[in-house]
Amino acid sequence: MALFHLGLSTSGHDPALAIVDADGNLLFAEATERFVQDKRAWGITPDHVPHLESALTQVGFDFGSDSLAVATSWQRIKADLPVELMGELLPVTDALWLRELHAGINTHAGASLLRLGIARQMPEVRRYDHHLCHAVTASAFAPVDTASCLIVDGEGEAGAVSMFDLRGRVLKRRWRSWGPGSLGTLYAWLTQLCGFDWRLGEEWKVMGLAAYGTVRPEIRDAMVALLEVDRGRLRFADKEALAALAGSIRQFARPADAPLMNAADLAASGQAAYAALADQILSAVAEGADGNLILGGGCALNSSYNGTIAGRMPFDRLFVPPAPADDGNAVGAALLSWMDTAETSRVPVLPATPYLGSAATPDAVSRLENLRGIARVSDVSMNGEDRVAELLAEGKIVGVMRGRAEFGPRALGNRSILADPRPADMKDRINRLVKGREPYRPFAPVLCEEDVAEWFESAQPSPYMSITLRWRGEKAAQVPAVVHADGTGRLQTVSPRTGPWMHKLVRRFGERTGVPVVLNTSFNIMGKPIIHSPEDALAVFVTSGIDALVIEDLLIEKTAAS
Repeated sequence: MALFHLGLSTSGHDPALAIVDADGNLLFAEATERFVQDKRAWGITPDHVPHLESALTQVGFDFGSDSLAVATSWQRIKADLPVELMGELLPVTDALWLRELHAGINTHAGASLLRLGIARQMPEVRRYDHHLCHAVTASAFAPVDTASCLIVDGEGEAGAVSMFDLRGRVLKRRWRSWGPGSLGTLYAWLTQLCGFDWRLGEEWKVMGLAAYGTVRPEIRDAMVALLEVDRGRLRFADKEALAALAGSIRQFARPADAPLMNAADLAASGQAAYAALADQILSAVAEGADGNLILGGGCALNSSYNGTIAGRMPFDRLFVPPAPADDGNAVGAALLSWMDTAETSRVPVLPATPYLGSAATPDAVSRLENLRGIARVSDVSMNGEDRVAELLAEGKIVGVMRGRAEFGPRALGNRSILADPRPADMKDRINRLVKGREPYRPFAPVLCEEDVAEWFESAQPSPYMSITLRWRGEKAAQVPAVVHADGTGRLQTVSPRTGPWMHKLVRRFGERTGVPVVLNTSFNIMGKPIIHSPEDALAVFVTSGIDALVIEDLLIEKTAAS
């Protein structure tokens, strides 16, 4: 009989589950949206019965004898917190809706154990502070003993910023902000002003659009003035000033029927305001960090800003986990439960891998042989990297579903669509024929870790696609499909240790073309989560412009008839 620890992300949005064993090993972590194929999975329980059953089966849980400790990523329910609801930026109705979802999810956390026969009565649930869960998740993926750990998100139990010291792998909160004041809320409002929807997670669109705009000081300065920064703590301006500033900014909002590029200056100005405020926070957190900064919380997904930190701010090294937002808190909750049981305050160091989710079952893969006659199906177990490199060099677009799924919002080679970055029209082809998304949206370059300095300025590792760097001018011209409008790229770095298949593929592509860079984007279409099953992969394959599909060791290619 073994004790496992089930961590649940219980924010009401971006639910996820994580499983840690009795020795503190992270066995599994996956967002619920992948399993149910519902973007952000608003209001869906993170211990969704079929998903939890599948996850436990994959980690070898014995339903007859093993036991499960349940932990959540919130210590208190939002509706019980003395937080003032403000309607100057986002509608109060959105906040009320989220609070209702949050209350229901946290109240019923663990109920699925009854349905699965793991418990005979509602289990006792271990509830942990939201920002502490963020900090434990982020620190667990950072292989350093000493660092500043900064959490910045939309909302925690008391405020939207927490500062922790990591010393000897032990976390201690140095301070937290209190009351309203949130960079996450500011960016969500910016997303709405640009004509996108934060509830669908469309902050990405703002970051991409910002590269096409010019910073307008009157917009930037008004946005900066919305928030006051006091020794790193954030607080919104008083109600009267907030209302006046918000009104002055709303005149620049993009009307629903206006072209997207009408919002480019607004996006650029909002990103600049975010950077100015984040700089003020970071200036207050560097003491005693040995040059190391760990970032967590949803704002840690702002890769455009992240790429400017190391070397410019008082930090030499930046660590961002693969899932810094609320889905990642499932890991923090599970680890905190294990730490309590093991009676240790030291945060374990996790292996440097994001590949923590589900894998295709052998039965599902074997059924793909039935596609013969409809498509060309071949076994590439001996030469998969060579064959895919060959197809990419021929200009083909290839979907990949191999091994365990990545945990977090970025596709990192196991659930990716890959292409040749050299043709100038490749970005347009994929956006139009595959993704069905706005034509300005950029794609990521994948490089071998040892090559980064040759291609990028301010070179640094980026295994989870967490930072955006500036291309070296002479190199950018070789890979136009992965160079954004401002001369940057949100890169993924791979090594033989952490991503052997992708590392070999990039090397093989470089040998064929002289350019060791591959275009990578998530295996999905706009508005849908990254694919979860072979059936999901096939649906995108047959209904889009993808030319070939790799599922485990099978290569599936469209025939002329298909």
